[in-house]
Amino acid sequence: MKNEFFKFSSRRILFSTVMASALLAGSPQTVFAEVNGVQTVMQTGTVKGQVVDANGEPIIGASVLVKGTTNGTITDFDGNFTLNNASKGILVVSYIGYKTQEVPVNEKNLMKIILKEDTEVLDEVVVVGYGTQKKATLTGAVASVSGDILESRPVSNTAIGLQGQVPGLTITRTSARPGNEDMAIQIRGASSTNKVEPLIIIDGVPAISNTEFSSLNPNDIESVSVLKDASAAIYGARAAGGVVLVTTKKGKKGDKLKVSYNGMVTANTPANMLPLAGMRDWASAMAEASYQDYVESDGKGGEVITQRYTNGQLWNNILVSGGKTPHAGVSFDDTNLLVLDKMAIGDPFTYVDANSQMHYYESNNWLDLIYGTTWSTQHNVNVQGSSEKARWMASLGYANDRSVITATDDGAKKYNARLNADYDLTKWLTFNINMSYSNRYTDGPIDGLDGNNSGMYDAPIAAPYTPSGNYYDLYMIGRSPLSAMQAGGRNQQEFETFRYSNTLTAQLTKDLKATGAMSFIKNNNIQTEYKTTYYVGAPYVVGGTAETGYDIEEKLNAVNPGTSSYVQERSQRTFYENYSIQLDYNHTFGEVHNVAVMVGANAEKRTYKNVKAKRTELLYDGLHDLNTGSAEASHQTIEGGSNEQGYVSYLARLNYDYAGKYMIEALGRRDGTSKFHPDYRWCNFGAASIGWRISEESFIKDNLKWLDNLKLRASFGITGGAVSELGNYDYLSSIALGTTYFNTGLVQSAWLSKLTDYTRTWEKLENLNIGVDFALLGNRLTGSFDWYQKKNNNMLVSLNYPDVLGTNPAATNDAKLRVRGWEVALGWNDRAGDVNYWVNASLADSRSMVLDYAGTDRWTAGLVKVREGYPLNSLFVYKTEGFFASYEEIEKYYEQYKGNSALSGVAQTSTNTHLRPGDRKKILLLDPANDTTGGKGNTGAGDVYHYGDIDPHFTFGLNAGAKWKNIDFSLFVQGVGQRYFLREGGLNTCAFYANYNNILTTQLDTWTWDNQNAEYARLSLQGGKNKWNVDNNDASVQNAWYARLKNVTVGYTIPSTITDKWKIEKLRFYFSGDNIAEITGLSDGFDPEKGYTASNTRTSLPFSRSWTIGVDLTF
Repeated sequence: MKNEFFKFSSRRILFSTVMASALLAGSPQTVFAEVNGVQTVMQTGTVKGQVVDANGEPIIGASVLVKGTTNGTITDFDGNFTLNNASKGILVVSYIGYKTQEVPVNEKNLMKIILKEDTEVLDEVVVVGYGTQKKATLTGAVASVSGDILESRPVSNTAIGLQGQVPGLTITRTSARPGNEDMAIQIRGASSTNKVEPLIIIDGVPAISNTEFSSLNPNDIESVSVLKDASAAIYGARAAGGVVLVTTKKGKKGDKLKVSYNGMVTANTPANMLPLAGMRDWASAMAEASYQDYVESDGKGGEVITQRYTNGQLWNNILVSGGKTPHAGVSFDDTNLLVLDKMAIGDPFTYVDANSQMHYYESNNWLDLIYGTTWSTQHNVNVQGSSEKARWMASLGYANDRSVITATDDGAKKYNARLNADYDLTKWLTFNINMSYSNRYTDGPIDGLDGNNSGMYDAPIAAPYTPSGNYYDLYMIGRSPLSAMQAGGRNQQEFETFRYSNTLTAQLTKDLKATGAMSFIKNNNIQTEYKTTYYVGAPYVVGGTAETGYDIEEKLNAVNPGTSSYVQERSQRTFYENYSIQLDYNHTFGEVHNVAVMVGANAEKRTYKNVKAKRTELLYDGLHDLNTGSAEASHQTIEGGSNEQGYVSYLARLNYDYAGKYMIEALGRRDGTSKFHPDYRWCNFGAASIGWRISEESFIKDNLKWLDNLKLRASFGITGGAVSELGNYDYLSSIALGTTYFNTGLVQSAWLSKLTDYTRTWEKLENLNIGVDFALLGNRLTGSFDWYQKKNNNMLVSLNYPDVLGTNPAATNDAKLRVRGWEVALGWNDRAGDVNYWVNASLADSRSMVLDYAGTDRWTAGLVKVREGYPLNSLFVYKTEGFFASYEEIEKYYEQYKGNSALSGVAQTSTNTHLRPGDRKKILLLDPANDTTGGKGNTGAGDVYHYGDIDPHFTFGLNAGAKWKNIDFSLFVQGVGQRYFLREGGLNTCAFYANYNNILTTQLDTWTWDNQNAEYARLSLQGGKNKWNVDNNDASVQNAWYARLKNVTVGYTIPSTITDKWKIEKLRFYFSGDNIAEITGLSDGFDPEKGYTASNTRTSLPFSRSWTIGVDLTF
């Protein structure tokens, strides 16, 4: 089909002109003169020839290269080429849409080279549930990612490598800490308000958890397929969230023994560091906040500057005793003036208080002391080969990933081993064995990364250490970010998985194949965490003077003393068994009727055991074993449990196509699980799909020569899910025993632990998908578009009952959810001169709607996860219109919304619970006559409006690459077009939100009398006022859209003329950068890729940029 395009002279001339223009404009190339005849000139070392297609038509722009060298050229308008210094060797001839050929050069050869069409695009095989299908006749929405994509990025986490590679596949992480990324995977948006995750299948066997998937060695992966529509129904009850199919590498027939090594060294540098204020800016902001809180009614500070520091606000709450009474004999005003004014200068200084305590002040960015550049390494070895009867692949992998924390050790080590082998017992019977082992060990601080001890939270006014080298007791209450991180304790976790499976495949006839398999997975998850006692220094003056020098003595204050120290160990063990049988029948009737039938059965059993022990009051500093904790009964706890669950499934699939033109597929599955009541354990799932390759119709073939493939497809099916929300014996209710106070004393009592509903069953999702696939211009331009709808008609929800019921009701199948969305993918693969290049882009979006929540939704202002008639995770916020500019405006506001203008005015200027100029102006949305808030106005939920939702929308990815001779280049951009974040609480809302700790420099554009068009409201030290100004306001919502340059890789492969001498098949060096740069709608310095919750917590760990040098070596 491709070559017929060039038979038409007008099109040929047009294409030739465009090609010539592109080459002349894009890169310097030689235009060769017409050659008379086809000949080989050996005497001069010059080779001349012509490249044509199967119909004898010349191919313009084909690459002709002497193998193992950079000596090459391209064909001219008539397909002719001339190549100097090529009298010996092998010519490698290639062109987009045709199979590459290697042609020896010798005197007897006439250099007329015929290229055959490459039907790889249409013949490509895609892994689907329980088998494979040709991409050309695939009727479902199935995306496939080559393992080469995962190998090309220097990441050890498989899930991270898939980010942005598949339209509709959203992968987010809450942290950049290796081993603690907390990956969340979602296919085509939400499927339920309950926990529904994609089912991950590794070599035909479900993964124990997402952690096992993330722990896979990316170098072991052959391909990843994502079942996004009703095609997932072949996995029945656990496919509501879609299915991810991972296929690992295997040896192939004809493989020679090959040993490959990949090694890399990576420098990790912190990115998106929060713009924390220094002591100078912090002190100035503190003074302004105090001034705003205690200003006179006319808005002026008056002649007495100390008015800014009345009531001892700064000293009392910040600098000394954390809210306690100030020291006797010390003037608040004098102290504030002395200390704060010195801070505003910004230079280090000391201060001795009335209790002879020495305070060390200096401008300090805690993040700079905690984070910096770290180094990671990876090494992978792969051995692959075959013999007459056997094929094998064995691999070893090691990764040592470090976070960007330099103040202490933090990171993960990962070990992987794999053996995949096939052996032909007879000509018709093959035995397969897959074994793998993975061990991921994480080790990091238990404290100091979030909460009050996080580096981003504490004020930048104290030295990290005392002069004697002890941790400085910040605030004199045992606070120090460094001490908590370095000496507070550790959290260590080992996730170990061993997989074994074997398969026996019998080719009973040419068309009939039988397969039996059994698999076992053993997983151990062992966690040890301990919190130890350590000490921080509080210096006191015991002698001397300021003139002669002070004599200092340090008092060491214990942190985590007594029962606050502990050690805890937890062991979780899972053993999984899977047994399956399968029959496959494939036959072509009358050369055009292609039929494929699959039937099978599957049985699974999962056994889980958990033990946890804890002891407090560690007896010895530095020892953190259970035996070192107190043996007193009140200081130790132990708990545990075990459970079992099972699944039995029967499945079938029928595929039919007529000459690859009309396709139909029907599949079904019947699942049963031990989780439900025996009378309701079984459920049926199924799907049907159709496809039509219009491009195979004669009226298309004969008239649209540029159209290589056009396929319409549609599918509908039912998948199930949300069983994870139910316990393993959820249909049973136990009797709880205890004592209850009745009449005059305690009496024995009994009650139901919970209510049950044995009639409930799986959630069922209706999946509808309509799509189109296309390929144009010799398969240079490829693409697809899909529109889909998911509808969960029996979503589990816990109904509301009166409290007098005395227990929790059972969840029932009474809620409804709908998700609609679309996806588009485009790809371009072409050549410009000696440069092969490709570009792939994707864009996707989904929108949810809660249709029915059985009247159980309860909501207020802020983030509302579920509300009928709205999307999941919706934001309901107050409408604001700038700031109040005067007390007169505030008086009118109170009169309008409160009916009491006396709440404003001069009499209220010292009462911090009332509004002042510079505070946010909220607009009441309810008519006062219909106000149901009891006169509270904007404090009621009825006064908020729907702003949007926090889910990512318009997710996109862009992959591009090029290869010129021995140099290769690739880049990857990933991002989100819309994602709303409502800033909630703490550091990320406004300065001094509910405390007097550090602030961001991005928050300093605040309202003052001279800056009334500011971004933020006036500064205040009053938590209640700050909450008014920022909590649940539309002004606090940001669009966290971003586009991030996730990866750029440049590689160089040593020419084979050199490596052949060293018996090396391939030697490639490369440089790669990850998370290099980004643009975003966020204005406050937080990383846009973090999840909503992580962005609204006091978690200081920044994302990292990685710079890698690596080598690929193959023998």
